[in-house]
Amino acid sequence: MAEQKFNYFERRALWEAHDKRCAYCRDPISFAEMEVDHVLPESLLNDEAEWAHVREEQGLLRDFSLRGYENLQPSCRACNSRKRAEVFPAGRTAIELGVTRKKKIIVEELVQRFRKADETDKLRFAIAGALGSGTISEEEVSETMAKARESSGVFRLSSVFKLFGDAPLRDISKSDYKHYLNTKISLPPEMENGLRLISQGGKEVYVTTLQEFQEAVDNSFYAYSNFEMSVEFQSFKRPLALLQTIKAAKVPEKSFIDNPRIGLSDISLLPATLLFLTEDMTNDPAFAGQREELKGRSIQDLVSSGDARVTRVGANSIGIDYDGGRTFMFELMRADVTGDGIQDMVIHWGAGVHGGTYGTASVLVLTRLTENEMFSVTRAKGASAHLQG
Repeated sequence: MAEQKFNYFERRALWEAHDKRCAYCRDPISFAEMEVDHVLPESLLNDEAEWAHVREEQGLLRDFSLRGYENLQPSCRACNSRKRAEVFPAGRTAIELGVTRKKKIIVEELVQRFRKADETDKLRFAIAGALGSGTISEEEVSETMAKARESSGVFRLSSVFKLFGDAPLRDISKSDYKHYLNTKISLPPEMENGLRLISQGGKEVYVTTLQEFQEAVDNSFYAYSNFEMSVEFQSFKRPLALLQTIKAAKVPEKSFIDNPRIGLSDISLLPATLLFLTEDMTNDPAFAGQREELKGRSIQDLVSSGDARVTRVGANSIGIDYDGGRTFMFELMRADVTGDGIQDMVIHWGAGVHGGTYGTASVLVLTRLTENEMFSVTRAKGASAHLQG
């Protein structure tokens, strides 16, 4: 009987779902050298009596597929050669099948995501060809791509980010939600066991995925030291807030920030209330009402009067000094994340005190409801991330 064949999407999904490691020796393996192994050998299909015996021994249903993802995992060549068509002892088989059973859902989601990405790439090539032949206009390209993204639930990030691991991302899909919840986060070397969170009673847990982090937070665990709080925000809170935002995101019906394109460098449209104020840190009455005085004013107004200074500016980012504090913002993505049909801008907002250790950060949503007004600050439903310390 011919050996099972695997397409590129299946091989890549199995490789990534198992953290790019051999399932047996746990050594890292490259995609090129990875081999796909059947935990229960495919050769059992040639011996119905033996296959029935193994199913009974393992408590497997009759419809268990030897060629399904629940029986497949990546292996290095050395381990696969040693195993060959061997049936592991019952206990070892149960352990291996327990792993593949948990990974099956992740593999299926990855296969679906890779296929959608491939369809999008093919659409891009088709559009490029049509543009070259003059059979499609740039306006039609925008409309076609918007419809394609809407149907596939794919959204483009404003820059390339490493939000959920080592792989840089530019496009992200709603179908990625569960996958990234269970993706192991890349953490500093000293956090080999994960990010430590503690409870009021002194219990400790270590988390390595967004799912584990969310469950721990729901059970009142929290980061303790300043370093742990910083890692918590950068590696867990911010990616989780972005995922929740994407889950709520829709392709906008209209936009007041894309044509012409405006962003964080357009400081005449950024409300001055976005700036960090020392009143956030103190109850000193001398600072009372300071934020109230900024309402209705733009950051440009403060820069023009000499009260604020732009310290850095990029295509998707800006840094501003004001009142002894510093504010830094960079754009994450654009979509309708509030459900009103209008395109919003999702940003990372961070701030602190010059010469101090205090810092605060959030994921915010800026929206512009007409072409004649400044941005206003809102939040995507269900999305929240904040760091303070």
